Amino acid sequence: MNTHTTSRLDPSSVALRLGICAAALAATAGMTTDAQAVVISFNTPIVVPNTFAGVYINLRTGLNGITPGAVLGWDFAPYSNSNALTFFWNSTAVVFNGGVAGTTAGPYLNLPLGSVISATSTFAVSTSSAQTTAFQTTGTRFLGFRFFNELTTAINYGYLTMQSTGPSGFPATITGWSFENSGGAITVVPEPSTALMLSLGALALGAANLPKIRRQRRQLTS
Repeated sequence: MNTHTTSRLDPSSVALRLGICAAALAATAGMTTDAQAVVISFNTPIVVPNTFAGVYINLRTGLNGITPGAVLGWDFAPYSNSNALTFFWNSTAVVFNGGVAGTTAGPYLNLPLGSVISATSTFAVSTSSAQTTAFQTTGTRFLGFRFFNELTTAINYGYLTMQSTGPSGFPATITGWSFENSGGAITVVPEPSTALMLSLGALALGAANLPKIRRQRRQLTS
């Protein structure tokens, strides 16, 4: 005769395990990736001033400032052109920077999650505010980019997340960016904080369903 053994789930034990999982997820989201990693991410928000000077950003190091001289090796500089959010890229001779766009003249594209940025993507370096209209509305935007990595001498591909506000794009904040540092392709995914919220939501949903799971298990073994 087949027999079934059952074990009662201790609610305090379940809560503890869920707490450990949540803590592990939070720690993973908060880790700073070192220079040897394949994908490097920066999650410190950078406010884009509504000024013609804007802000200059070194995408490899995270260094930023309001003058190019203060940011050695800067790659990207969003700024205000006639009160409209506009993009400016370092275009020195050995540098190949730019944002993902519909054509080499623009417009810059707000990429959906799952988009792949690589050497086959189309890039623009337009400084016209008419080419940044996708970033002049209210919401979270994803801009794909490429830049010259002075450390590896490779062209790297990545994407940044920007919170912008209509109708001109300001106030605007770059909430983070990621890039693949070997020259390979990269896929647009949610920021770690967003992924963490989704994971914690799944954990909470699982905890809420525990009583139902216990009842079903008792019914199967009775």
